[in-house]
Amino acid sequence: MAKAINENTALIEALFDIFRNHGYEGTTISLLSEVTGLQKSSLYHHFPKGKEDMLKAVVGFVSEKIHQHVITPLLDEEVNPEKRFSNLIATITRFYSDGRKNCLLNVLNLGDTKVEINKLQNDDYIAWLNALIQLGKDAGLDEPEAKNWAERFLVIVEGALVIQRLTNDLQTFERHMECEKKLFSQFSGQQ
Repeated sequence: MAKAINENTALIEALFDIFRNHGYEGTTISLLSEVTGLQKSSLYHHFPKGKEDMLKAVVGFVSEKIHQHVITPLLDEEVNPEKRFSNLIATITRFYSDGRKNCLLNVLNLGDTKVEINKLQNDDYIAWLNALIQLGKDAGLDEPEAKNWAERFLVIVEGALVIQRLTNDLQTFERHMECEKKLFSQFSGQQ
């Protein structure tokens, strides 16, 4: 059973990388078959609705990772806010490979047909935003300031990923994460 779980996790990780690099529209069943090493029939066996089921599995996988490695640690009140934020920066820097890997959200053009997937992504965004708001409050911001800071931070993360990909300036993400660390230290009283 453990082998099957590991194989399934490896398959979903491979699918994640494909969708992350090619987007939903650019990902074909042929490409998925080629990269995973599975025949098309095997892919349909695992995912009867094809690409849509694969994407749902990937979004679920990413959601689990975000909750495990980002949201839960942000809410850990036993760790001081500065350390939680520093850990967050390290985690997302690894996850995005210093900004060299796309955010799944940035490469998916799902339209109205994938409402369930959009809802999952929206739920994760709201959970991350709320965790950041709580972190901001724990660091001394009032509710409106914490909300503004949290939204701004997520815009900076997503924007830095897009701009880095657009300009091919491989330092964009790192520069902005360093700026965010300094800003957090300033308002949390840790200079």
